[in-house]
Amino acid sequence: MTYEAPLVHTAQQEERQIYHSDSVAGDDRVGNLEERLDAIHKELKTMRGKEVFSQNMQDLCLVSDVVIPPKFKVPDFEKYKGDTCPESYLIMYARKMTSYKDNEPLLIHCFHKSLTGPATMWYMNLKGISSFPELVGAFIQQYKYNSYLAPNRRELQAMTQGDKETFKEYAQCFIQKSAQVRQALDEREVTDMFFETLSPFYSEKMFVLATQKFTDIVDTGMRIEDWVRKGSFP
Repeated sequence: MTYEAPLVHTAQQEERQIYHSDSVAGDDRVGNLEERLDAIHKELKTMRGKEVFSQNMQDLCLVSDVVIPPKFKVPDFEKYKGDTCPESYLIMYARKMTSYKDNEPLLIHCFHKSLTGPATMWYMNLKGISSFPELVGAFIQQYKYNSYLAPNRRELQAMTQGDKETFKEYAQCFIQKSAQVRQALDEREVTDMFFETLSPFYSEKMFVLATQKFTDIVDTGMRIEDWVRKGSFP
């Protein structure tokens, strides 16, 4: 008898990826993930940079149409910290920039050069300033309360020389405060007020100088102080 060979059906098997649980494969996946996160981070930083620097220069600058005169040099300003009278400071700024009084964009642009600390941050946050008077108004509005805190005549009259303060140091402190009084004092008023604040030790010995200049009183006071220190007071 003849038998036919059995019919065997065969199918092509698909190769399946075999995942290994060893540490090498795990490290590869972690490394790839870190690389992708790093790439995303760099892309986000680039996008943020583009958002800033793709803006119009006029949006970034307080005033964009600045014309710098040839050989212009920014004056040496006494920096405004935000704790003194704004009106007095504006007078100082205007006098330093008087040669460029007709160049408003330059006046606005250079104003931040005269500021320091919190006052600089205030300037950097300004927006929509189109003229120098507008900048002046914003500046006074921001620091107007300093005007009310400025020294007055009563404060000058209440001053006294400190125990460890030399006569010269006290005179310098007094004259600096007197310059901050809003209604300016003439030399005679400053001299009289200063003399009235001196201790009897000085005032009794300088009574004859009460009608002299402020500088004469300071000079005599320093001489007396020096004589006492040397033990040779007449």
